[in-house]
Amino acid sequence: MLNTNVLEFASSDWTVRNRLLVDSHLDRLLSPTRVSPVTEAMRYSVLAPGKRVRPLLTLAVSDFLGSTPAYAIHVACAIEMIHSASLILDDLPCMDNDRERRNRLSTHVKFGESLAILAAVSLLTQSYCMIASHETLSQDLRLKLIYLLCETVGPDGLSLGQYIDLHTESDVATPAAITDIHHLKTGILFIAAAKAGALIGNALPKQEEQVIRFATNLGLSFQLLDDIKDSDTVGANLVTRIGVTGARHKVREYFQAANLAIEGEENAAVLHDFAGNFFKQV
Repeated sequence: MLNTNVLEFASSDWTVRNRLLVDSHLDRLLSPTRVSPVTEAMRYSVLAPGKRVRPLLTLAVSDFLGSTPAYAIHVACAIEMIHSASLILDDLPCMDNDRERRNRLSTHVKFGESLAILAAVSLLTQSYCMIASHETLSQDLRLKLIYLLCETVGPDGLSLGQYIDLHTESDVATPAAITDIHHLKTGILFIAAAKAGALIGNALPKQEEQVIRFATNLGLSFQLLDDIKDSDTVGANLVTRIGVTGARHKVREYFQAANLAIEGEENAAVLHDFAGNFFKQV
């Protein structure tokens, strides 16, 4: 049976080491030259204790492809800033109206709605600026990464997922429709994180296809696990449609499909380890 506390990471050396690397790099990147309420709200959101799943996925994929964390860390942190911006917007009263995030007040509750929106917009633009100015990466690679992230956030990505979620009646949504929302609201940023790692690691077409399948299944698993944890909340929730037992079965299917995507590949141990620590099974 799947442990209901599966959203906690196990303390593997790789996970702990790289999580600390991400946290320290984010702290440096968000140390402003000019302190303001906007930068304070940005730091409050991004530096809140979190699992750092998406940046870790970028690092794990780049590691799998033979690239060093030092080469990928800047991009990984840009992805975490986009994720934090999406959470700020997701929590707003006009969206999901959540007063808490990561066991403390949501950004709009702490700083007010107008400042929260400004912090989210600043995090999005800052993420693109970080990549554009990252001279370690070639100009061509920087352009590809910026395009990838803009496409992920835009009207066919996270924004569309949020809109569909807001306008979908939970009691009539089919499992397929809910899975589509999960893909757009959660899975698409997992895929972007994996694609970023693949771009940095100069992945061959076959390798890119493998890590995309790996990330797609992890993203769907992540959202479904979150639904199991919060199955009593209002919204398009797959658990309310197929039950906790059915949801746990789907999680195991996604988890197995993720590992199957990279099975037998050289240097895939870090990805298997990442997935294993992501979903602790008992």
